[in-house]
Amino acid sequence: MNYGLNILLLFCYTNVFTQVPKQNPNSYKVHELTAYSIKITFSKVLFATRYLVIRTNNSTTRVKPLHGKIYELGDTIGDAKVIQSTEDTLINPRAVRANTTYNFVIYACYQVNGELKYVLEKPLKIQVSTSGLSEQEYYESISITAPNFVATLSSLLTQHTVIPYASYKNTVLSSLELQDTTAGKTFIQCVYSGERKIVEMPFDWTKAGYSREHTFAHSWMTSHPADNPPLPEFSDLHNLFPTNLEKANTVRNNFPLGEVTGKVLYTYLEGKLGYDGPQIVYEPRDSHKGNAARAMMYMSIAYNNQNNTIWRFPNDQSQEIIKKWHFQDPPDNYEIARQEYIYWLQGNRNPFIDHPEYACYIDFSKLVKIKGNCINSISENEIANVSIQYNNHTLKISSDEIINEIVLYDATGKKLIHDFPNNIQYKNDNLFRESTFCFLEISINGGEVVRRKLVMK
Repeated sequence: MNYGLNILLLFCYTNVFTQVPKQNPNSYKVHELTAYSIKITFSKVLFATRYLVIRTNNSTTRVKPLHGKIYELGDTIGDAKVIQSTEDTLINPRAVRANTTYNFVIYACYQVNGELKYVLEKPLKIQVSTSGLSEQEYYESISITAPNFVATLSSLLTQHTVIPYASYKNTVLSSLELQDTTAGKTFIQCVYSGERKIVEMPFDWTKAGYSREHTFAHSWMTSHPADNPPLPEFSDLHNLFPTNLEKANTVRNNFPLGEVTGKVLYTYLEGKLGYDGPQIVYEPRDSHKGNAARAMMYMSIAYNNQNNTIWRFPNDQSQEIIKKWHFQDPPDNYEIARQEYIYWLQGNRNPFIDHPEYACYIDFSKLVKIKGNCINSISENEIANVSIQYNNHTLKISSDEIINEIVLYDATGKKLIHDFPNNIQYKNDNLFRESTFCFLEISINGGEVVRRKLVMK
């Protein structure tokens, strides 16, 4: 008997057997946490060949990967989604949103006889929350009561770093717009129609059939043509959004944005072209109307008086519709993340995201200051007789019907109050000490929203 060979085989078997990780990563460090970005590194594990990182909305989730299954980016495991399965110990997910809590669960992986296995006991769990709007002292020179309010605001926004038009793909698109779906694939969403299209990576505009849409149309710019060479207004990131070239961008053309109330000429998913009275307008999906409105108002103010020209809305572009959309669709966490990211790049902000009330004091057809005229004027549905009073930080609501639910949001979409009074009267004191205004939704008769109203200090 060859004892030496047996000992050698036993040694090799023991050595292979010990090449199995005994635990999962046990420590981590947050390197970057903003409204639009998360960067976290975690500790390596001896003998781990890769790491599976999943994200879930449930901090107490108990989902576990299956031995032998190779997960790809975007795959789901129960209520969790795979965000990476690599040797990398850096977590850097894309399409991060503001004001959001992210729960990451990390498993060490290893190979046994060609099969991928996971250390299932005690995975590393990480919870982080992204920030929201962070204007700090950006608007300290701005006063809505000052006669030169519009000019001062324009001067503030003009001061920014020009990001080349061609850089949009590697900045806003790459960081905020491209998102993961199943089987390691990537999709892009058309802001006008809501289309979610699977695209090949690396991303190519022509192959994807997408474009960078100027919400404030290029032909409206007083410097038109502004693309050869590209002028600052042509490449301003606050005004550029991804759209399906053929079915949304080309259809919208340079028609004004509005609500189609008459004959529909063209429709694709949630976007449509048609008549509002005698005027042809393009109507984007509801969830983008506020974003589009704020982009248009920003462009008018940011470039007003450039080369002694007035960047007013075109005659056929209704500012009443734009202001209506602005207040009906307040900034969500995507738009807030986008605001903060562009501020980091360009060095200027869209004031109508930070201070939606500014829109009340500007006539966009003349670019002059006016008396605030949109306070408490936004009303969606007047089915019930609802009385809303706000005085000295006290909110009082009464109705002829039972008030089932009250939700109060600040300008960023963050919930301040969520009550279920089940009464015809409601009162809450000490409100709005930090907010300029809030959005109020009142549900009557089992959940029907009968009014959404802007309440000022």
